[in-house]
Amino acid sequence: MSAIELRPARPEDRDFLHSLSPRLSGVPGPAWHDLAAMEGFQDRYMEATFAKVDEGAQTLVAWSADGKRLGYIHMRPFKDGVTDEPCGYVSLLALTEDAEGQGIAHLMMQSAESWARAQGYRFLCLDVFADNRHAVEFYERRGFQTETLRMVKPL
Repeated sequence: MSAIELRPARPEDRDFLHSLSPRLSGVPGPAWHDLAAMEGFQDRYMEATFAKVDEGAQTLVAWSADGKRLGYIHMRPFKDGVTDEPCGYVSLLALTEDAEGQGIAHLMMQSAESWARAQGYRFLCLDVFADNRHAVEFYERRGFQTETLRMVKPL
């Protein structure tokens, strides 16, 4: 991997962040939701995430040595679902298609772990669609474990 720099997002990065929404909505999701539903979900989620940024949240943009944006990660404070203790949450991670397979997502997750430790959190959590095996396996290789499973029965 050539030199990648992670920088805090700036207002001028907004269009880039939103440009990756189709990459997020296009991942394998539940079979009972079509692409239009996934796109709507992703657009609403991104809008809500960036409309009012939590104090303590951080968005990092990955930049190539030649000044090209490659992806981003957004981390925010959260509460553990069992103990209610504060923890870190990775709410969004997206890469451009060209940036895949270069270790950039791994670098961003290392930064998320460092951010969470600096906040004094014992946990870093995230949500991922069960059908997105590529992402599930990526997170498992980094030590994430399934805590709960939401089960759905289409009627």
